[in-house]
Amino acid sequence: MLFGIKIKRLLVFAGPIASLALIGEVILFASGPVTLLGAVLLGVLAVLALTLVILLLRENATQVPDDDAHETIARYARELERSNQDLQVFASAASHDLQEPLRKIESFGQRLHDKYDHVLDDSGRVYLSRMVDASGRMRRLIDALLTFARVNDKNTQISDVDLEALWKSVLTDSSACIKASQARIDIASLPVIEADETQMRIVFDNLLSNAVKYQPAGQAPEVSVQVFDTGDAAQIGLRVRDNGIGFDPKYSDRIFEMFERLHSRSEFEGSGIGLATCVKIAERHGGTLRAQSIPGQGAEFSLILPKHQ
Repeated sequence: MLFGIKIKRLLVFAGPIASLALIGEVILFASGPVTLLGAVLLGVLAVLALTLVILLLRENATQVPDDDAHETIARYARELERSNQDLQVFASAASHDLQEPLRKIESFGQRLHDKYDHVLDDSGRVYLSRMVDASGRMRRLIDALLTFARVNDKNTQISDVDLEALWKSVLTDSSACIKASQARIDIASLPVIEADETQMRIVFDNLLSNAVKYQPAGQAPEVSVQVFDTGDAAQIGLRVRDNGIGFDPKYSDRIFEMFERLHSRSEFEGSGIGLATCVKIAERHGGTLRAQSIPGQGAEFSLILPKHQ
């Protein structure tokens, strides 16, 4: 697939010949067979490209008169704001358009299994299973992409969030997985901060899921959630440790990038978007998310957030 980009409100076209995403002053296009999911990715990439333009303008602001630089930055910031709004509308529409055919594939696949399993030979059963599994993976990928796209939603609901109660709620939602893996979870006394509860739940759910998932075969996960001193009284630090397989320290930044996976799907299921969403949420709240690890000795994720928004 050949991509092109040119630096000029959101238009996305996906067809058998080409796909186009137009958002703000950024145009991305792709030639060749492109699915609607590909068009969604183009739209997200367009927003990221426009964001890069703004960052570059800020970096070079000292090279032009202050008034001109500030006006240029303000203009592109307004464009980015409009672009983000358009992307939210597009994401909502795409959610239905993309999910509906996948739901039908899964539904009819299950009906085929229930009614005609006795007719199919071994190869037929394998093909049917792979079809249903693939549609399920695509549905989860779409969900992850939409979650990522919605992080910048202006309708962020900031309120007092009891982090300890929220963690316990996440554990309740994940009780089946925790029980199946025989995981032991230790949560310290956590404070109340100002944040978007829904987004914080996404972060905690991802960190817990990864801690339980990335384990050697047959090992019971051990996960601890502790508070640490950041050196700044206006911040709160949370450290999530596990006893899993860990990772090479050279990948400490790479694991937060979109679609980056350190393991094949046959080893560990995942979309490669979860941690990218987490770090985006942390930054959205004025915080940071970092990771460190040693192979075979587990991983440690450090989340720093301001106490007040």
